[in-house]
Order: sequence, then structure tokens, then C-alpha cells
Amino acid sequence: MFNRELWVGLMLWVCQGLAFAAPQQAKQPAVNPLVNAMGQGVVHCQGRVQQVADFLANSSSSGAMLLMPTDHLNDHMLSAALEVFDGSVLFYSNMDFAPLVAYGCDAVFETVIYWPNSCDVIAKTQFKQAQNAGKMRQHISVLTAGSNLQIFLMPAGNGCVAIKKQAIFDRF
Repeated sequence: MFNRELWVGLMLWVCQGLAFAAPQQAKQPAVNPLVNAMGQGVVHCQGRVQQVADFLANSSSSGAMLLMPTDHLNDHMLSAALEVFDGSVLFYSNMDFAPLVAYGCDAVFETVIYWPNSCDVIAKTQFKQAQNAGKMRQHISVLTAGSNLQIFLMPAGNGCVAIKKQAIFDRF
């Protein structure tokens, strides 16, 4: 079902760019446009969407597309895709949010970026703090950082596609 208000809001957001200001200690951070576009029906995930979108966009110019159910928003997974450009780096990001039955929201997000260097060079320069976990099978290298962050390095021509994947789980 086509939601005209959501579509108009997202198109305005994409056209104007998305700017997030660093939260000040004395004030609550401004609700970002992604949370506003999701509307009041997404109660359980609003805080998590704000947290992840602010982290990924980090004061850059961004555009987004939403995939949401047409009803019972707190009972279904929500998904958003971001195009983020900070003036020097362009990347794609995907965010999935799963409302929990009683409260809260789990999230998984990925960023995808192309680097014009080999995956070995990228592992040593961009992700030098991560641990090498070997190959996924034959071609894709896996790096880990902490208990729930994985970085996949996939050769692409003369360069490398880096996919960072992280999960955030609410605690009971």
C-alpha cells in the first residue's frame, strides 16, 4: 500500500540531505528524519533507529529508503537503506530492526564500501585493530572486532569491497 506522507517525507529528506548534529550533554538529541518518517507506530524501535542512524550518518549528507509493513508496525521487522557521503567517502548501509515483544528493539546493520586497494592492504590499513579470522570459504576474508562485529573483505577487480556487519541485542 502506497503511503503518500511517508514517500513525500523521504523524498524531501533525500533532496535536502540528512544532517545529524552531535548530541549535546544538556539536551536530548533532535529526532532524526528516519525516526520521523517511521511515525508514531514504531514505538519499540525509535530509540534504536535514532542510535544506529546517527552512528552511521555521523553528520554527513545522506538519503534513505524505508521498507515497512503497512500495519502493526511494532510487530514486524523494519528495514532502511542509507546512502551516506561525508565529503570524501561514499558508502551504502542497510539497517534492520526487530521490535521485541515486551520492549526494546534488536538491530543489525551493515556498511558496504569499495576501496581501490587490495583486500590485504585494506585489512592492514583500514581495519588494523581487527583480528583475522581466516576465509569465509575461498575468496572472502573475515575480520572480527569485539563479540558482534564482523568485517568481510571481498576482492573486486583491482580493489576490495569491505562489508562491516554488526548486531545490537537488547538485554532482558
